[in-house]
Amino acid sequence: MKKSLPIILSALFSMGVNASNYQEGTHYQVLQPEAQFTAKSEVTKVYSVNCPFCYKYETAVIPNMEKNLPSGTSYEGLHITTKTPLGVEKSQVLAVAKVMGDDKAYKAAQMAYYKHFHDDRERFNNSAEAITYGLKAADISRADFDKHVNTQAVTDMLAYWDQGVEVAKIQGIPAMVVNGKYLINTAQIRSMTMLDEMIEQLLAK
Repeated sequence: MKKSLPIILSALFSMGVNASNYQEGTHYQVLQPEAQFTAKSEVTKVYSVNCPFCYKYETAVIPNMEKNLPSGTSYEGLHITTKTPLGVEKSQVLAVAKVMGDDKAYKAAQMAYYKHFHDDRERFNNSAEAITYGLKAADISRADFDKHVNTQAVTDMLAYWDQGVEVAKIQGIPAMVVNGKYLINTAQIRSMTMLDEMIEQLLAK
């Protein structure tokens, strides 16, 4: 449980820490080799649409963080399949939307799943319902889903996303990782400015 999340989301004050003070073991940690993944010049969020804290990050933290990323830095979300219920099916819909090249469709499905689970507090009865719901939000036909879901591109994407499972075991999700190697200790974040500074420092390492 992210007890520090309300502090993070308020973004009202800084504890007077500057970039030169961010230290390994306190503000971030270096992932063990088995948990690292390839993500050069990238900030990655390991998440699940079934996670309430991931939802809050998505709406209150990520938009500002993305706007403030240094030039040439990308942002990517790794939706892990392992968080129930129906984490696999939801990941499949999101991956198909990504592979089809429509970020708008991906975002629409993502936010629809978040809203369904956390705001509406509803649950799908089976896999088919979960897939149909996400596809409708993304405006993707079932035929297109069936055409893409078992392709190498989608299979590879799901495997890449699930590299985040090892990261999630360390301090839960959402997990913020820089360059696939540095895991930010979100409990230490006191403002958006502090998060931006830490990301900039870790990108330069």
